[in-house]
Parts: sequence; C-alpha cells; structure tokens
Amino acid sequence: MGSVTPSDQEVVDLVQRIRREKPDLGRSKILDILKGEPHQWRISEARLKKLVPSVNQLKGLATKEPPPQTGQLCIPDDALAAQHRYMEGSKQAFRIYGRGKYNYGVSLNIDMTIHINIAHKRLRKAGRPVSDADKREWAAGWSLRCVWDYYVAAAAKAGVAKEDVGRQLEAEYGVPWTYMPTPGPELTGPEAEAAKARFKETSLELKRKMRKTEEGRRLIPVDRHGNIIWDEEKNGQFVVIVVKIDKGDGYQEFGTV
Repeated sequence: MGSVTPSDQEVVDLVQRIRREKPDLGRSKILDILKGEPHQWRISEARLKKLVPSVNQLKGLATKEPPPQTGQLCIPDDALAAQHRYMEGSKQAFRIYGRGKYNYGVSLNIDMTIHINIAHKRLRKAGRPVSDADKREWAAGWSLRCVWDYYVAAAAKAGVAKEDVGRQLEAEYGVPWTYMPTPGPELTGPEAEAAKARFKETSLELKRKMRKTEEGRRLIPVDRHGNIIWDEEKNGQFVVIVVKIDKGDGYQEFGTV
C-alpha cells in the first residue's frame, strides 16, 4: 500500500497520461501502477472504478470526442503588442489563438496571475532576442518558462495543439518553442510531485503573509483552526480557466471550455 493519498483530480490526470501511452490498459493494471513506484499512492479499487471509466466505456465514447481544430491559425503580425492590448483591455490574464471558430481567454488563480504579469513585463522590457545564443538564454530563463508553462496548460484545456501555441510563443517573443524545456504541466512522476509540493509550500507562505492584511483576511479562507484552506483543483499551480472569445472584436466571451 502506498504512503500518499492523491486527490481525485490527481488520479484522473495521471490515468489520462497513462492511457495516452497505453490506451488499452485496464483498471487493474493501472491500479498496480498507481500503487507501485514511483507514485506509491494509497487508493482503493472501488475509488479508482468510481473515477475512471473502463477501456470499453472509453471506446464507446470515442465517437463523441470533438474533432481536432481545423482551419487557419491567424496570429497578428505584431503578436506581442496584440497580446499586451488584450491583457490591458480584458479581465483575462492572456489570450491564445485557435484554428476553429474561437480564440481563448485564460485566467489563473490570483498568485499566478501576478507571476505571469511580471514575466510578460520583464520580457517586453528586455526586447526581442536577436542571436541564437540569446534565444536559448531566454528559453532557459524563468520569465519565458513561466509564460510557456501557462500557454501549454491553457492550450491543452482548449484543445489547441502544442505546436500552434508554440508558434504563438515564437511570434510574440522570437524564441522557437522547440528551445523550451518540458512545460511544468507535462512533467510526470516524482519530478511533478516535487514541483507541486514546492509550489504549494511557496503559495501557502504567501497566503499567510497576505492574511495579515484586512483584504487578505477577507479573500483567503481558513478552516475552524485558522489553517489556510488548500484546494488543489482551485489553488494548484497549473489550474486554468479558459473561455471562448470572439475572433472579430477579440473580447466578446461565449462561456468556458
């Protein structure tokens, strides 16, 4: 039996990754993987059955999956200026472009909205890299990695291909997406768990400081013992909310994805 009890979302996310690699794997084999190394999760067969459909059910639903986005990917000539205008004029954190009927506005939790705003401002202030060495240096830096992580997380939720959001990244900042390290949302195993734990620890520390202010006490919930409430599905590092936005005026919204 494992030593860690995962959340429902953690179970669903990991099973989805496993089945992308091994689509015919049944629940019993998946349970063995979850309980074994490196995860060592404490999870019952009944809980897994409740959260995860069988392979046969998945195959029966296959025809109902939405088709991949088709059509032309339209990224403005001055993509960075267009992104900045959207960020200034919208309540969302940033925009990604789709090939279908809609583009997508993306919002993050309050902590990460601050982070990505700082990252965008630093990159705009630094100017566009020219040499290949500069581009690789940018790819290794925190600011562009922060932007890339959230572009990829949002693209995955919106059904936008990673290559397409990579084209957007290059159009905006001049750095080929192939230079970028593996995005945080795509990390798996112990590396992903360690990153998640670091983020939670850092975020809770920030929230404790914010709770010392009147606004922080109003906005940040605590339990009856005074401990800050942490919900991975709401407060997790790569939680994104994606709304469909009109391609014409660029701002009108049509509901969440």
